[in-house]
Amino acid sequence: MSALETAGSGSANGSALVGEALGGLIALRQRAAHGDVPAPEELDHFRRRVAELLKAGRNPGRFSQYREHVLEYAERGRFDGYELASLGRSALEFLREDFADLDVFDDMTESDLAEIDEELTAAAEEAPPILDVPSWVPESHWWWRAPKQTDMSEEERRHRLYGGELDDY
Repeated sequence: MSALETAGSGSANGSALVGEALGGLIALRQRAAHGDVPAPEELDHFRRRVAELLKAGRNPGRFSQYREHVLEYAERGRFDGYELASLGRSALEFLREDFADLDVFDDMTESDLAEIDEELTAAAEEAPPILDVPSWVPESHWWWRAPKQTDMSEEERRHRLYGGELDDY
């Protein structure tokens, strides 16, 4: 929560802090997948505070910037952006699922998600495969398993991801 508090107050790296905070939602899901679940009242307090902070100060704009960054990664999905876009898209989906009752998403956010999904779908035709889908990723997060070129050679995969030949690394 401190990342959102700092971001909302006008920190120069505020959009990175919002990304850090949303990454915390993934960490929370990882913990839950291993049986480490917070007490219900603690979780409720956390959810309400995060929702409050996302709507405060500069955070609405920073949250919009975060979504734009995820979209940019999705647009670069045929090369080096697909896995990062998948990570950001999962953070947004956890926010959508876990904060549905707290009015965190508006029409613009839903529109951004639709655009991200369109880009991920289009990029999946040529995206390098994600070799190790994290164990915390639910089946409903289709984007992690969407790349169709699962037989891409390691050389081609590295070329797409890093823009060079294997000998360069």
